[in-house]
Amino acid sequence: MDDRNLYGRAIDPGKRGRHATISSALDASLKDILVERNGFFDSLADGWNRLFPGLPIRPGRYEAGAIYLYVRSAPARFAMEPRMPAVRRKIAALPGAPRKLKVLLEIHPE
Repeated sequence: MDDRNLYGRAIDPGKRGRHATISSALDASLKDILVERNGFFDSLADGWNRLFPGLPIRPGRYEAGAIYLYVRSAPARFAMEPRMPAVRRKIAALPGAPRKLKVLLEIHPE
C-alpha cells in the first residue's frame, strides 16, 4: 500500500496526528467525553508519588463524586484495606478536598 495522501504526496509520519488508527481516535474521543473532570483529582494524581511513595495503589479515576484508587491484584487490595483509613484522612486533609470524600479501591491489573 502506498503511503500517500489525497493529493499524492507522502505524509511525514510525525505529522499524521497522535492516533495511528481510527479506532484509537474514537476511543480517545469517547474517553474525553465520558471522563468526569475534577481539579482536585487531577492535582491528587499529579502529586501522588510525592504524597504516597511506595504504596501499591494509584489514582485511577474520579466518577460520581468518588475517587477510585487502582490496585493490581486481589491480594494487594486485601493488604491495602487496613491502610485505607490513613490514606482517606491524608487525602481529606489536602487543600481543595471535597467535604464528602468517598475513596474506593478497585482491582485494575494495568
